[in-house]
Amino acid sequence: MWSCVRDIKWAVRLHIHISHFIHSIAAMSPSQLLVIFALLNLNTRQVYGQTTIDCQRPPQLVDPALCCKDGGRDQVADQCTQRILGAANGQKAAPPSLDTAACLAECILTSSKYIDGPQTLNLANIRSDLSSKFSNDTLYVETMTMAYSKCEPQSQRRLAVIMQQQQQAQQQQPQQQQPRCSPFSAIVLGCTYMEYFKNCPAHRWTQNAQCALAKAYVTQCGLGA
Repeated sequence: MWSCVRDIKWAVRLHIHISHFIHSIAAMSPSQLLVIFALLNLNTRQVYGQTTIDCQRPPQLVDPALCCKDGGRDQVADQCTQRILGAANGQKAAPPSLDTAACLAECILTSSKYIDGPQTLNLANIRSDLSSKFSNDTLYVETMTMAYSKCEPQSQRRLAVIMQQQQQAQQQQPQQQQPRCSPFSAIVLGCTYMEYFKNCPAHRWTQNAQCALAKAYVTQCGLGA
């Protein structure tokens, strides 16, 4: 069990608000996939700023990819989606469980050679891969690389909490099925995209009221690093 039932239900509610338009994970862009992974990074505190944001009652949010342009479709993500979910491109599939999302994230980071060990990122490989794919956009490369760098220690801390929760749940319910994959990769991807979203380069950002609200929510509710 990765979190208490209340937190999981709230996370699913956030997912519906952010990406209600998603009907098939096989057709998702990387940013849409990362919204699911962000479910493992939620902080349910309530914070007030210039815009009043109740972190436990998220507002109707726009698709983040419409606010902050991401890297577009990725072959590795497509291949992992087909491998983990068994769905061909364009084929509709049910929204994945948290365990399935964790396996999907693990496949993406492992196949991309972004992971050195069970809980360690290879930042040199990340920078090299992004630089080769986006050679004409160094600001995007720097923003994403910095996001991965900031999220690595944060993800390790969050994983430790999750592992402690799993151990406690296992003691209380020894017969409970164990997760197939470590949630570390999902935590990293969710944190990284939210950190990128908060620091979106100006040339990739769409300025409007909906996007401003989305950024306020992500920033004030502690999503990202």
